[in-house]
Amino acid sequence: MAASNQEKLITFLDDLAAAIEPKAVGDTPLARGWRRVADSIPRGEIETGPAQPARRPACTHLAAGYRNLENAGPHLRKLAVSFQAIEPLLDWTSREERRDSKALAENYAGATIVGRDGVIASEHVEIGVSILSPNMVYPDHRHPPEEVYIALSAGDWRQNDEPWVAPGIGGLIHNPANIVHAMRSGDQPLFAIWCLPLP
Repeated sequence: MAASNQEKLITFLDDLAAAIEPKAVGDTPLARGWRRVADSIPRGEIETGPAQPARRPACTHLAAGYRNLENAGPHLRKLAVSFQAIEPLLDWTSREERRDSKALAENYAGATIVGRDGVIASEHVEIGVSILSPNMVYPDHRHPPEEVYIALSAGDWRQNDEPWVAPGIGGLIHNPANIVHAMRSGDQPLFAIWCLPLP
């Protein structure tokens, strides 16, 4: 019997935790941020939110993102499979309020999986995904919640005016609350999942 959408979403959340938790260890800002996210993830019966499935042009790069994970470790491969199962449920947007050019509107897409506008309704945590076409920069921005990313591709992240950092596939990034940050892709699309504990 085919898995229900609820089962697919729960599997995705379990696979996300399995990919992040082994790396978010110790008493570091990243580990503490992940624990705040993990403690807020809905469990058991989940309530679906208002998301209406829709895609943006940048979603054409998802296939390349999946291919890049075929030779990754087992946790990342499982996460890629479970994400593919829920992707048709997502409402992808271009984050128009953050566009610095028409090009970015055609070359960036993000979707909220868990959150106030997500497939899974939550007032306590936001989990989503971003895809950025090759050789693009997602511009400086900031937000009150801290943020934990897991990189599912090559790509660079920057905070304030510090140097760009390349965490590598499966690497984690922690953005403290209200810090100015940006991300950019290289020759391959940037593909990442982000998690924010909401105040």
